[in-house]
Amino acid sequence: MANYFIRNAIICGIAISAAFAASTDAITMADAQKAYVSGNWKEAAAAYEQVCPTETEEARTECYLWNVLALSQIGNAKDFSKAGKRLDSLIQATNPQHPVYADLMMTKAQFQMYLGKYDNAAESLIHAIETAQPRQATVLQKVCTAVQARVKKENLNEACQRLSNPENLANKPASPDSTKTVEKADSTATKATAAADTAKKQPTPAKAAEPTKTAEQVKTAEPVKEAKQPTPAVQEPVKPDTAVYWTLQLGAFGVRPNAELLVNNLKKQNIVATIDERKSETKTLYVVQSGNFATKEKAIDFGAQKLAPLNVEFRAILKK
Repeated sequence: MANYFIRNAIICGIAISAAFAASTDAITMADAQKAYVSGNWKEAAAAYEQVCPTETEEARTECYLWNVLALSQIGNAKDFSKAGKRLDSLIQATNPQHPVYADLMMTKAQFQMYLGKYDNAAESLIHAIETAQPRQATVLQKVCTAVQARVKKENLNEACQRLSNPENLANKPASPDSTKTVEKADSTATKATAAADTAKKQPTPAKAAEPTKTAEQVKTAEPVKEAKQPTPAVQEPVKPDTAVYWTLQLGAFGVRPNAELLVNNLKKQNIVATIDERKSETKTLYVVQSGNFATKEKAIDFGAQKLAPLNVEFRAILKK
């Protein structure tokens, strides 16, 4: 399994190095990337340590993820522990709509796989898929194969099944204004601490291609006043005895107030939405969903008619 992670880390590093280098310091980052791809993990980790603090806020998290990947492969418990601590801190501090969030969660899943925490790895992988975009499907499928070999869970299988049709993944970024609103509320975690005492030999978790945001929040408004219960704005719900149905996912948030803001703004438009709380080892996602539809086509039609005019991003997902 260690060889699997080493190969994935190197391959994924090569795949995204060109795109990431464009947004970083041309010389210093190029040196770090070269050291990483060459397998000079200690040199690469040190280079990232120097350049990451100077990066813009948008690029800094991804830079530190490179640092995590390099640290995890140096080969001693101290550096591996430091990598794990830093990864957890990055996850806590990152909004699920940030472009790098799915990368963080997929890396976490592979750390957990190496440590034998298979159920936790499954939950982290599901979070990664929930916040990924179509061009990540190939890499995610490889991770799914490894995790599914160890974990037999229906929700994991359903999440991995979506990857067979990349269109099932979110493919539109949130608007700048809505993202700023969420990021401000969600940037509360501390930075990474140094190493812990216990760790196994270094894992080499893989890194995926650049992820994207999963949904768009409705424009913020003043606090919603008490209102009469709106009429549910859903079409042709499935009968109670039908176990399978389609719903629309509208957003995945790292803090509940942001999810509630979206629900309340939709409520003012007579659209009923609910919050599905999904917990993992390191973070809880608050997923906003709306509707109960017999077919995917009906769900998408509803979204196009009711949600698109409000600039609310949506995607149809199958529920069981």
